Amino acid sequence: MLVSDSALCEERSGKALSDCLAVNFAVGCTHGCLFCYVDRIHKMSQRVPQGARWGTYFYVRPGLEEAIRRTPWAKWRGREVLMSATHDPYLPELYFPHKWPRKILEAGLRAGVRFRILTRSVLVLQDFDLLSQHRGQIFLMASIPTLDRELAKLTEPRAPPPELRLKTLAEAKALGLKVGVVVAPIIPVDGWRRRLEELFAALSELGPEVVYGEVLHARGENLRLLREVGIDVKPSAKLDREVGNYFEGLLAKFNLRGRYW
Repeated sequence: MLVSDSALCEERSGKALSDCLAVNFAVGCTHGCLFCYVDRIHKMSQRVPQGARWGTYFYVRPGLEEAIRRTPWAKWRGREVLMSATHDPYLPELYFPHKWPRKILEAGLRAGVRFRILTRSVLVLQDFDLLSQHRGQIFLMASIPTLDRELAKLTEPRAPPPELRLKTLAEAKALGLKVGVVVAPIIPVDGWRRRLEELFAALSELGPEVVYGEVLHARGENLRLLREVGIDVKPSAKLDREVGNYFEGLLAKFNLRGRYW
C-alpha cells in the first residue's frame, strides 16, 4: 500500500500540506539539495548506510507496479494526499521510462483521490494533459526558495532553475489548476531580504493560492554540506523570528495569502 502518514504534516503548527497523507515511492533524491532534511529521516530509519552522502543514493520502491495496483485508492476518496513528502515525485529517474508518477496519479484520480503535488521539477509538464482533466482534484505546488540563480546552483545543484519552476506554475494556472509556492528553506545570508522581496514581486504576478515559507534549520548534515560550498549559516530562534516577521510583512505588502512556518 502506497499511501501513509505524511512526514510534512504538523497540523497544530499549521504545517500541513495535505490531509496528513502522503505517497512516497522512492528513497533518496537526485536533486541533491544541500539543505534537505530527508537524508536524516532515511538514515534514522536505516534505509541507507550512515556514511552515504545525500544526493548519491537513490532507489525506487521494489514492486512498485504491483503496489500501485494493490493500493485501495478508493479508501481515500475525497481526501488530499501529498505527492511526495520524502523525495521529489517528478525526478527524471522516476518519470523515465516507467512514468511512475503518472501511473500513481491515474490510479488515485480515477478513485476520487485529491492530490497536492510538491515538486522542484518541470517534468510535471509532461502530465498537464492528465492534471487538467482532473482540475478539481489537483493542487500543484513548487518549492522555490529564491530566484537567485547562483545561490540556487550552489544549494540545489541538480534541480531545474527556479525561474523555470515559476513558469511551470504559470502554465498550470493558465490551464485552470490551483497552484501554490513553498519558499523553503530561506537561507539568511547577506542580501536575503532583497532576494526574498524580489521573489515575492514575481509571486504577486503569478497570483498563487498560497505561499508558505520556512527558514533554514539544522537537520542532519545540511549545515556542513552548505559550509562546503561557502554558505555558513547559524540558525537560531531569534533569526527564525526575524525572517518570519519579514516574510509575513511581504505577504501583506504583496497581498498574498499564506503563512510562515
